[in-house]
Amino acid sequence: MRAARLAARALALLGPVSGPVAVVSPHSPGLAAALATRVRPVADGESPAAAVVVFLGAPARPADRQQVIRAVQTRLPADAVLVLVDHNQPRAWWRRVRGWTALAAAGLDPGRARYPAARELAALGFAVERLRLACGERVQLVAARRVIDPRPCLGSGTDGESAAR
Repeated sequence: MRAARLAARALALLGPVSGPVAVVSPHSPGLAAALATRVRPVADGESPAAAVVVFLGAPARPADRQQVIRAVQTRLPADAVLVLVDHNQPRAWWRRVRGWTALAAAGLDPGRARYPAARELAALGFAVERLRLACGERVQLVAARRVIDPRPCLGSGTDGESAAR
């Protein structure tokens, strides 16, 4: 039941999609199955219109995570949305304790909840649009759009000089 609710939240954040969706969720098969019942999964040789990447239950290994995100990113068209689902550290101390317990049960370190998922997507060239919390703030859902030509924000000016001042 929890997987179905989380899948619904992820897909609401994804928005309407006209085409197949790439679902990458190796450590959360229940969530992957719940997502697959609500969207048309991408078939072999097909390009996805959007993607959902789930890192719940996975250790925080930046190189592995970035390899997965890059593999999905190269298949997405320009302006396609990717929703990343990951652990999060709740703000309230009592929710934080529940989160640590859940992480320990999964064999993960409590620090796993502090992984900067939105910053990671931004560093990889995605434009982060929204971040939502779920499951008592223990899960973060980050919606980001694939940007083909990421240009740095130059501020209010139109030339590089006004931004540098």
